[in-house]
Amino acid sequence: MDWKSVLADLRRHLPPPASGRQQRGSLRWLEAEMRGRGANPAALRNIVYRDIGTARDKAALHGILSDLARETGRDLPAGDAVAVSAAVPDTLELLGRSKKRAYKQFLAGVRAGRAPRLIVTGRAGAGKTVLLDHLDRALRTADVAVTRLLLSGDATDVSTPGTGRGSSYAEIAQAQVDALRVALPAAGAVLIRVTDDLQIGGHPPRHVDGTPASPAGWVAATVLTHLRPGVAALIATESRRGLQDVPAEVIDLRPPSSAEARTYLMTTLGIARHEADTLVRETGRHLDRLTLLVSLRSGDTDAGNIRSDPDTRRVVEAGAALNAVNLRDPHAAWPAALVTAALGTDPQGLPPHARALLRPVDDGGVHPTPVLRAAWDAAGRPETDAVHARIVATTEPALAAYRLAALAHLGDWAAVCAAVQAHPDDARHLPPLWPLIRRAGSLPEREQLARAVVMHHAGRGEYREPALRDALFTLMESPRDPVRAWARVKLAESSLEIGMVDSARRQLEHPDVVGMDARDPWGVAAQADALLVHAALARWEGDLDAATRAVSDPRTAVGGPRALLWRGLIAKDAGRWDDALVALQGVPVSSPLLSARARYQEGDLRLRLGQPQAALDALLDAAARLDAAGGSAEEASRVLARSATALRRLGRPAEGLSQLGQALERVPDDPRRRPDRVVRARLHSEGVPILLALNRPDDAMAEAARALSLLERNEARPAETRYRERRTRYRLALAYLTRGLGVPYLPPLGGPHRDHPDLAQARTLLDALIHAQTPGGDRETILTFDMHLSRALADPDSAAALASTEAALALTRHPYEEAQARSQRAEARLRAGQVEAALADINRAHALLRRVQGPGAPDPGLCAQLVTLEARATIGEGVATLTWVRGALDDPALRPFQAGVWRDIGAALEANHPDAASVVRAFVPGPVPEALRPADALRVAMTAAGSSTRTGRS
Repeated sequence: MDWKSVLADLRRHLPPPASGRQQRGSLRWLEAEMRGRGANPAALRNIVYRDIGTARDKAALHGILSDLARETGRDLPAGDAVAVSAAVPDTLELLGRSKKRAYKQFLAGVRAGRAPRLIVTGRAGAGKTVLLDHLDRALRTADVAVTRLLLSGDATDVSTPGTGRGSSYAEIAQAQVDALRVALPAAGAVLIRVTDDLQIGGHPPRHVDGTPASPAGWVAATVLTHLRPGVAALIATESRRGLQDVPAEVIDLRPPSSAEARTYLMTTLGIARHEADTLVRETGRHLDRLTLLVSLRSGDTDAGNIRSDPDTRRVVEAGAALNAVNLRDPHAAWPAALVTAALGTDPQGLPPHARALLRPVDDGGVHPTPVLRAAWDAAGRPETDAVHARIVATTEPALAAYRLAALAHLGDWAAVCAAVQAHPDDARHLPPLWPLIRRAGSLPEREQLARAVVMHHAGRGEYREPALRDALFTLMESPRDPVRAWARVKLAESSLEIGMVDSARRQLEHPDVVGMDARDPWGVAAQADALLVHAALARWEGDLDAATRAVSDPRTAVGGPRALLWRGLIAKDAGRWDDALVALQGVPVSSPLLSARARYQEGDLRLRLGQPQAALDALLDAAARLDAAGGSAEEASRVLARSATALRRLGRPAEGLSQLGQALERVPDDPRRRPDRVVRARLHSEGVPILLALNRPDDAMAEAARALSLLERNEARPAETRYRERRTRYRLALAYLTRGLGVPYLPPLGGPHRDHPDLAQARTLLDALIHAQTPGGDRETILTFDMHLSRALADPDSAAALASTEAALALTRHPYEEAQARSQRAEARLRAGQVEAALADINRAHALLRRVQGPGAPDPGLCAQLVTLEARATIGEGVATLTWVRGALDDPALRPFQAGVWRDIGAALEANHPDAASVVRAFVPGPVPEALRPADALRVAMTAAGSSTRTGRS
């Protein structure tokens, strides 16, 4: 049938589609109709344009076209070309007469009640397995009991008890016949596959007289002699050798021709001829491989026994081993390098039918298909062990987790210990292996790996992880005292982390810890860790002298990078800034996680010391190191949030808000992930001043409310919760302060000359916080210092504001803090009319800022504040002052603050100069609109000039 012409003729007579509807008779419409009738839609185009397709698919298309023809009052001829052959599956219909003949003949005999006996022969790929599979399905559909026997290699489907060394050939032959006879069914049909390498009971087949026999001839003779009447049998062999005198019909099967194979692929897959030709060449016209390829590429989950083919068996064994080592996320794609290691070759070098078991993904990884997942459970241990050995042999650094998992599955615990000892940060890959480690046979190695698991989780602050708790209690069950002592110290550390100070002390006072053997390596490590826990306890209580003594004890030296990090922390809290930086910068990059934390602490310290650019560099470096070292999402979020604060301090709050958004994405508010409430509260709280810098006080209040809500419902870490609540309430006061002042919370900031309800609310909140009883400690002192400065900024009473700045000055401990306090006092003095005293404070603050050492310029926001204050103090000089300000603002670091500088100077000019308008006209190039107040004219002109400079316009 000329399908193309018939279809074109029908389309001419069909009515046009309704608006938005698909054209009846279009190719897409026909594909949908074929799918609905159970036909293969992929075959449509090959049938229409090439007349290539199965009889079943052609019949379905003919039926669809006949229905369309009747709608137009026409008829289509039926014809033999589209008759459905229900007796023969499409695969056999397309792939050779001999297979169709064998299928029809055997099935017809069984259905007729006869017991046919048929032998088919053919080399590998001729289609023996395909034929047996189709007959199996057809017979079972007809409720015929089917027995399948695979007689290959040392056959496992039959056994030969009673033969052994010393048995005669005749005895062996009789035992072989008996074994096969027992395996034959009493009814139904038996389908037997025989290969030329057959042995039974470790011996090649023998005739009853003891002489050697060909596998095909022996099986055929034995089966046909001993098969019960009424049982049908089909025997598939690789060659005709030994079948000359067998009383059964023998049909030779041949592999499909290139044309048959090409047609089969084009029909079943709907692919073009050139692609089909390529696949035929690569599969070698091997029917088993062709049908498997079609099944897999068509999404058929019932692809038969894929382990019968050596190439697909290799992929199945690799898949089983890869599934065993992919413990962290069983649904994650396998890295391409890992698949190559498991296979021992690039997967692209596999033949197409084996490649079809693997599905590449966009990032270069590989996903197993459902067929592969269903097959790998049957893989044997020796085969998967061989794959694991290949994975162990790789040297790719990115495959470290998989190497450790492969070693664990091989039971080579000594090698696992050696690998972790050589690369301590690889301990992060051990937690998923903990169930295997728990069952490790060697006690020393189990304890060593349990220790690594504990240190990994403890290093990330994951003290509630089940693997950590289980590993700790495994160590506490140890018969060795030093091991138990080390475990108790770690329990003390975990108790301290969640705020259970008394519990931590009890663990340190336990006899296992107090009486530990300092000569044992476990005891030495336990002693060093105990000193660090003592230091943490003392730091918690504000006793920095005791904390310093603990971390300075020579016995902490074995703590290595961790001890250095703690020395830096204690020195930072104690105000020994240089010592802190030396210790923090000494944490080596060879400990990525600890060095990331050290960089975070360095960034936080540089923020405190007035070096926001250097702080930002350190914090961004810490975030990158954390990601590379597999740091926790919570820890990474804290680092990103702190870098957002550094960006705000540099006058880049919009970038800071974006950075904060990334931090929040790391710890989403998803109950299934049990996010740490304190961490999320901290992030929301950190966002408050950033939103205020963008002049969004209402949004900032909402963020503060979210943070307080999270903290109110938090039961863990009570001390940390209380501090975070105080800090958030302080930031809520800043929101009222910002709204009361009516300007963004970004330097320069000037105090009010008149009161406002929001300013009153800010003072109420700040007074309650300042006068509340609080624990001692460095961070509480810093928070109180900030509160006094904000209290001064919120008070229109200049005398009260001055009192707040004096309280802040009393708390200063380094040049930057004193410069901040003097700057705020200068602002209060200007409002009080104490110009000379204000200038003295400004000059002293400039001198203090010059003492702020470190990479990058000192805090540009404070510099902008001082420029503004000095201009306010000397505004009576008119154009001279404005000219000096313009020169000061040429510093690129100050440009983000220039709009606020000109805003405040313009207001001061209007308030304090008798002829502000003349000063502005003399200073501003070009005409000044008369409708603008002098302050607005100055601000608009200078902000525009600054924008032109930044964009390169003249």
